[in-house]
Amino acid sequence: MSISPTLHVPALLALIGGNEDRLTPGTVLRDLISACHEARTATTPLQVVVLSTASGEPDLLWSQYEPAFRSLGATPRWLDPRDRASAGAAEALDAVRLADLLFMTGGDQERLVDVIIDTSLHHLIRERHRAGELAIAGTSAGASALGAHMPVGDLDEQFAGPPQPLHRALGLMPALVIDQHFAQRKRHARLLRLVSLDPRRLGVGIDEDTALLVRPDVGVRIVGSGAVTVIDAARASDRREPAGVVSLENLGFTLLAAGASLTFDDPATPPHLLRLLQTIAASASLQG
Repeated sequence: MSISPTLHVPALLALIGGNEDRLTPGTVLRDLISACHEARTATTPLQVVVLSTASGEPDLLWSQYEPAFRSLGATPRWLDPRDRASAGAAEALDAVRLADLLFMTGGDQERLVDVIIDTSLHHLIRERHRAGELAIAGTSAGASALGAHMPVGDLDEQFAGPPQPLHRALGLMPALVIDQHFAQRKRHARLLRLVSLDPRRLGVGIDEDTALLVRPDVGVRIVGSGAVTVIDAARASDRREPAGVVSLENLGFTLLAAGASLTFDDPATPPHLLRLLQTIAASASLQG
């Protein structure tokens, strides 16, 4: 993939599967901060905005993330809009304008998207990321909210029954549908259902304490202790039986364990993984 030097390269995007170690802090947060520094030229402390809108316990999360980011040399700031008016307030916009990294916590992705989507804050986040000025990370619900559509509730845990409507997400990675706590909560059926309803998107399932780090101009890297599962239904065919059971054929599955990396300049990258890399990286550049 080539990017014209006259164009800005979108900033880092990080998808975290939830339950990352934020008390020590562990590998995921350390590697996230390191990746942010690798992608910037400034030597000043990283300005991190912790957006806790998704959470029902924002004070608790802030009490954990604030010391975690400080221990990694960053300067954290808390942002917790609870309604759309607050999301468009000057305080929220100023915080994001000054940030180097926006970190979206876990909780309820519906709550997060309902508050943020199509507000001036949402537009500012997209603009600064697209310009290469703002790295974005989401964990758990915060990760699912970054895709084109998102899983909601537990209704789709089983791959049976009538299809549920697709729920619009923030569209920062519009070629992806993202699920989290993937292996631990056995969400394979849920993600299969989502990609079967919209096979143009790649399904990305991220295990706990695991992150997919995406630099659109370099490649992708898996960090943490688990794996990332990618489901490609572009060539799949399905059959829906009267009872609501769905059969899927010709699906593409890729499992990337922690430590894996795919880069554009590595001639050893197999063609099918290069196509996967190009889709993920391009998704960070497109934005819905």
